[in-house]
Amino acid sequence: MFICYFALWVVLNGKWTTEIGVFGLVFAAVAYAFTWKYMGYSPKVDLALLRRAPSAIGYGVTLVTEIIKANLAVCRMILNGDFEPKPQLVKFDVPLKKNRHLVALANSITLTPGTITVELEDNHYTVHALDETMVDGLDDGIFVQKLTKMEKLHMQQEAANQEAAVQDKPGEEENHEH
Repeated sequence: MFICYFALWVVLNGKWTTEIGVFGLVFAAVAYAFTWKYMGYSPKVDLALLRRAPSAIGYGVTLVTEIIKANLAVCRMILNGDFEPKPQLVKFDVPLKKNRHLVALANSITLTPGTITVELEDNHYTVHALDETMVDGLDDGIFVQKLTKMEKLHMQQEAANQEAAVQDKPGEEENHEH
């Protein structure tokens, strides 16, 4: 977060001088201290986000790839004079638990041309597809696989963090005995 604050300072200034760099470091330090104290942010959160960054970037690359593929498929449908769309309304469930992953899947489906998420309730989706060929893989496709993997990784990290927090509090049992 410190680096983000510093980068924001430099970008908003629009140029680089030693003075801007020094003031930027001070600004970033003050903003980071404020964030740490009043918003519950800490270096542990930074580390957790850094650990998750590769999988999030990988998901973003997958999303862009799937959007390009779907764009090409929709273009082929449009340019094919004999194409007669067979719209489908599909309902399915996914094994995801976290709201952020459920919403990411809904948004990914909607961003992909030819499909739109009509409803999301708990982990139950209703999706409209332009054609029946676009229905395949909605409930267990690449988006669901990647998000499930990300969710498992996040849960493992949370469990490790909770374990570390318990180990950081030595002597609590001794205090209860007195």
